[in-house]
Parts: sequence; structure tokens; C-alpha cells
Amino acid sequence: MNNRFFKKIFSLQLTSLLIGLVSSAQMKAPYAINIAGNQVTKGNYSIEWSVGESAATNIMDNSDLYLFTNGLLQYSVQNQVENNLVPSFLTNEVLVYPNPVRNELHINILHAEKGNDLIELLDEKGTKLKEKVVVYNGMGALENWNLSGLKAGQYFLNIRHTHPVTGRLIKKGAFKILKIN
Repeated sequence: MNNRFFKKIFSLQLTSLLIGLVSSAQMKAPYAINIAGNQVTKGNYSIEWSVGESAATNIMDNSDLYLFTNGLLQYSVQNQVENNLVPSFLTNEVLVYPNPVRNELHINILHAEKGNDLIELLDEKGTKLKEKVVVYNGMGALENWNLSGLKAGQYFLNIRHTHPVTGRLIKKGAFKILKIN
């Protein structure tokens, strides 16, 4: 093959990329920039591949979620059941400090919803080390946990806020804690 052929392919790919970068529209389907590729379906298995893909963009229906992938084409996530319907705590609704911590960890709960907050401390293997349920009145709560007996390492703090009557999970959050000596 000659050099002119590769220049033409590169020119077409670059033109497609630039058009994709400067155009603005709402999409309901995934789009990709490829120079070659294929799909094979055999029974319950489907394999897709591409060569020269720069980016694939998938904008979810009724959502502000943009999925950008690179490399092999990714499976379509449209019309999938949502598994994570429980929102996370917003910034500043739960403050965990100091981090890294030597001795005392402060957990400041500041969200405005009444209920119960289950606070769990887990090691890096997922073993529960400490647990406490805080009956929360929506006016703020400060928990001080003594971690001086723990060895230096990485820990996780999970907080789950539930409805006071039904026990339904309302919000959740996870924090990585670094313990130093």
C-alpha cells in the first residue's frame, strides 16, 4: 500500500473527529468514530470490535449522565434497570476529619433529614470493626471515635441514613480513612 492511501484514511478519520468535536446536539444513541470494525453474534454471545476508534459517546435517556469510552466498543447501557437508586450524601452533608487520623476521628453529620444513621468502620478486607446507630433529629450530630488502638493503614467509613419509621434507605456515603501512627 502506498503512503497516499494512509494519508487519505488519516484525513477522513481526522475530519470525522473534528466534526464530532465542534458539533453540538443531543443524542439518544451511542456514536463512535472508526475506520474499521465488525460485530459477531453466536447464540447468547455478541462480540464487537473496532480499529481506529477515537471515542465513543453514550448519553443516557432522561439523565445528565454521559458515558465516554475508548478502545473496544462498550455494551449499550440503554434500557438497563437502574441498580443504584439511593442518592449519596452531598458535599458538606457529612464531614469526616482529620484525615489522615492519628487518634480521634470526628464524624460531623449535617444533613437536614430526620432518621437513623448507621455508621460502620471497616478494615481494608471489609471486616466490620465498629458500628453505631445515631438517632438523628435533622439538626446536626457530632460523633468522636477513638481510633488509637488501630494499626496504621487504610479503613472505610460507611454511613447509611434510613427513614425513622419505615427503615427505608434514604442516603448513603462511604469515606476512605487513612490511619497513621
